[in-house]
Amino acid sequence: MVPAVMRKILLAMGIILGSTMNGADLQPPKSVDIKPASNEGAIAMNGFQVAPGLEISLVAAEPLLANPVAFDIDEQGRIYVVESFRLHKGVTDIRGHMNWLDEELASQSTEDMRAMFRRHKVRGLTDYSDRVRQLTDRDGDGVMDYATVFATGFNDEVDGLAAGVLARNGKVWFTNIPHLWLLEDKDGDGKAEQKKSLASGFGVRVGFLGHDLHGLRQGPDGRIYFSIGDRAASVTTLDGRKLHTPETGAIYRCEPDGSKLELYHIGLRNPQELAFDAHGNLFTGDNNSDGGDPARWVNAVEGGDTGWRIGWQFLEGAPWTTRRGPWLDERMCFPDGKAAHRIPPIANIGNGPSGLAYYPGVGLGDQYQNTFFMCDFRGSAGRSGVHTIRNTAKGAHFTAQRTGQLVWRTLVTDVEFGYDGHAYISDWVSGWGMTGKGRIYRIANPKLKLSNAPSVAELFRKGFDKVNANGLKNLLSHPDIRVRMAAQFELVNKGEAAVLGGVATGGKGLARLHAVWGLGQLHRAGKSQEKVLLSLLKDADAEVRTQTAKVLGEGAKSKAASAALIPLLADNSARAQALAAIALSKLGGDYRDAVLAMLRKNDEADPIVRHAGVMALQSLGNALPVAKLAQDESAAVRLATVVALRRAGNPAVAAFLKDDQQHIVLETARAIGDEHINAALPALAKLSRNPKLGKSVMRRALNANFRLGDAESLATVATSDDHAELARGEALNLLGVWANPSSRDRVTGLWRPIKARDGSGATAALRDKIDGLLRTSRGLVQLEAIAAANRLKMAEAGPALLTIVKDTKAGRARTEALKALGAMDAVQLGEAVAIANASRDGRLRREATRFAAKVKPAMAMDQLLKALGKGSVGEKQAAILAMGDLKDAKADAVLGDLLDDLLAKKVPEPLQLEVLEAAAKRKDEAVLAKLKKFEASRPNPQQNFLALEPYFETLEGGDAVKGKKSFFENVAISCARCHQVGNQGGEVGPRLDGIGAKVDRKHLLESIVNPSAKISQGYDFYLVTLKNNKAVAGITRKETDTELTLLSPEDGPVTVKKADIKSKVKGPSGMPPALQLVMSKRELRDVIEYLASLKTVPNK
Repeated sequence: MVPAVMRKILLAMGIILGSTMNGADLQPPKSVDIKPASNEGAIAMNGFQVAPGLEISLVAAEPLLANPVAFDIDEQGRIYVVESFRLHKGVTDIRGHMNWLDEELASQSTEDMRAMFRRHKVRGLTDYSDRVRQLTDRDGDGVMDYATVFATGFNDEVDGLAAGVLARNGKVWFTNIPHLWLLEDKDGDGKAEQKKSLASGFGVRVGFLGHDLHGLRQGPDGRIYFSIGDRAASVTTLDGRKLHTPETGAIYRCEPDGSKLELYHIGLRNPQELAFDAHGNLFTGDNNSDGGDPARWVNAVEGGDTGWRIGWQFLEGAPWTTRRGPWLDERMCFPDGKAAHRIPPIANIGNGPSGLAYYPGVGLGDQYQNTFFMCDFRGSAGRSGVHTIRNTAKGAHFTAQRTGQLVWRTLVTDVEFGYDGHAYISDWVSGWGMTGKGRIYRIANPKLKLSNAPSVAELFRKGFDKVNANGLKNLLSHPDIRVRMAAQFELVNKGEAAVLGGVATGGKGLARLHAVWGLGQLHRAGKSQEKVLLSLLKDADAEVRTQTAKVLGEGAKSKAASAALIPLLADNSARAQALAAIALSKLGGDYRDAVLAMLRKNDEADPIVRHAGVMALQSLGNALPVAKLAQDESAAVRLATVVALRRAGNPAVAAFLKDDQQHIVLETARAIGDEHINAALPALAKLSRNPKLGKSVMRRALNANFRLGDAESLATVATSDDHAELARGEALNLLGVWANPSSRDRVTGLWRPIKARDGSGATAALRDKIDGLLRTSRGLVQLEAIAAANRLKMAEAGPALLTIVKDTKAGRARTEALKALGAMDAVQLGEAVAIANASRDGRLRREATRFAAKVKPAMAMDQLLKALGKGSVGEKQAAILAMGDLKDAKADAVLGDLLDDLLAKKVPEPLQLEVLEAAAKRKDEAVLAKLKKFEASRPNPQQNFLALEPYFETLEGGDAVKGKKSFFENVAISCARCHQVGNQGGEVGPRLDGIGAKVDRKHLLESIVNPSAKISQGYDFYLVTLKNNKAVAGITRKETDTELTLLSPEDGPVTVKKADIKSKVKGPSGMPPALQLVMSKRELRDVIEYLASLKTVPNK
């Protein structure tokens, strides 16, 4: 339970919520904090690093906007900004509520989430609203000078965070969990009078902050695309269909009026923004899981699955697996990963992908043709900016390269292109929390005078509805993709099928594709264009064939269309093959043999072709000849069949567990285990008998036995010398937790409860085996056998456990055996404690100290005092803790004396935490008064949660092994999200190899409590204003008593005299402050001990 004082601090940090909540109708949101106007935004530009040849200028700043998450620009040049005011003030993060985690993972709908909030009496959920602000440049000078609140009132219990906006032709689409909104301002006053929910049900869990509903983009097919992170969704469409994807992030699409909503792509973690290229391919940057996995540049293909599931997030390391489980173990997050059910990422680029845009074709220069611009938000301006990325086609898939940076050293959240030919970015300003500030900047090429750039703005201002059909036809060849799309859409609105058909068949270049897409829009709307489209399937241009196949698949079912598409499955273009197969999966037809031939020819080479073939096979349903395909000579065909059956949840997939190709067996095991195809679990479980199975298959086979309740099979593996140590250890671990199985699946981490059972089955399975396991095994197997005997309370294991305690060569097993004897109150405990007390092993003696009261209650205090006087640090710690629980007045006297010594600063640092913890357990008024006096002698965390003194007892005495586990696996603190040790972790913050040799422990504590106090070199960004009003910004390179040298992104090293400095402002650290508040002091001490142990830098 969080004490009241801590709750107030956590509220300030956004880790828990405060204020009142009731079930009444929504009240108007409270007023929000927005900072006044200043010159900070203009000065900050001096520290930005802008691509060569470009210049940056300030367009808007606070108070016109604050906390900008996303923005868009309409045809009149107005900017619509999504502003966040519910961040930490209505929307929380599960990492601050890990005691909710089971409920969180079990939640299947928005209403489940609402019910969870009410069960926990969460407050403050309706106090504030996120909103949309409209910015206008009234005097035409290129700087926004007027702002209105375009839409607000989004303060329901489950609302937010708002994260997406799209403005087109007087309509504004707005994404804000749980709704996709359509906003309209009919009277032109800058305020939306109409607010209509087009879809609802997005967001079924609290999740991580920022994993919201976002990514609004209009596709070349005229539909609205948008994305959600792994807060996931369960949506009922306007026509009554259920789109239920409660365990993964996804991309959706619908018509502009919200109709025909459909699931487009799944398996994403947090795809914040979407962008199409000139050929209609959709891409997104997907965030990493803070577990050492990289962010991903993803080709979002229709019907695709990128592999992420929410359960991976909370899998911790164990003897059998690493944190994040198969997501990392099986390299699902890497381009070279072999899992066939998911489409591999194109590349691993960035750390915190956020905003995304595609170069429209004009404005910045030809060097940016075919380029994507992806924001990389890392919490620190000095480490954030906009990457440029260029794809290269590789069959139906792509490779990609990061080609440079548009701008760097600014905390960007979004990037868009204005109709004036310039790029625009939004700046969060600093840190992870709300600052009440926000800026929009323009990036332009001052030397580029494009005759078409002004015409683009003019075209959109006047509107395309005033352009005649011939003019629109000509605009289909315009160099700006937005002009081409707008002309396409207007030709569709006018019903100009003949014009579109003429360009599609006789036009040139990209104009033909837009014409095909326009014909597709008409065809999809029921105005059949089959005749002209069928003719285009035979076009000499492969991309025309490809896009024609795509749009045919989105129209009404047609035997003629299906028959015409089948030959494309053998096309010389992999893209044409893939899109034809996807189209056939929707249209139906006699295509099975042609799809199988395509898969054989592909031979697993192109993942997009395989995916398309899978979709086609899946659509065959019961007509899929599983038995025959299981014997197909092509491994590619068999593999695709497995994935098709997985997607269908078909237990017939079990037939492929007998395949002679191990990668197919593995894919089958993934299908059955990860998708929980329960009817096929028995077949998967039987595989555990085979000791030659690879680790990934074996882990799923053992889990199948566990779920089915087959303890005997697990015991057989545990005692088999032929099985790998890891498999045997996992089998024993599963037996140990038999009576209290987690409702989270062992492999996937997903909420999959097991029917309640007692431990008798596991005990019976191990009864005649446990003695031999304990006496003859070593290493992991012995440790897991000890743990199993302990958890199952197997008294018959006592003699063997005592033998281990006696074994001076047993290492850690001796300590674990002693723990087990103590936990079971075994008759052998007294003898074991005596042996331990006489041992040279300090860890063993420490453990024996814990059991002093249990073995000889009357002599316990004497034993503890002896340990406190002459024992090792570990023994002394154990003795003090034991006194906290001892029913002996002498313990109060000793702890009282220790508190006096603590006040006098006489207690050794490694013992201070134990003294405080033990004293807090006592009921003696004198002890509690001394404890209160000590706490009053140092700063009150309620008044200053960045003070170090309240945590000085964590500086020494921790457990580095436990600290390492917390560093890499504790989701609440997510150290590995930003920091690397060895080859594990993120790249946002400094590497920590060797940190223990560079700084002292107090520095380490300060870095956790108040990271902005001392920022590591290379991450400390300063903005210096000189007395002559010149500004210099950069990273500290060198500092003396008289001079300061900054590494400026614009000018390189710049040295200034300190006497000339008017002001010097340091940017805050990108590391969230006060992480100690989401750890116990014991966890904090362990982390400090681990960091202090990092004395060397490993060889690369």
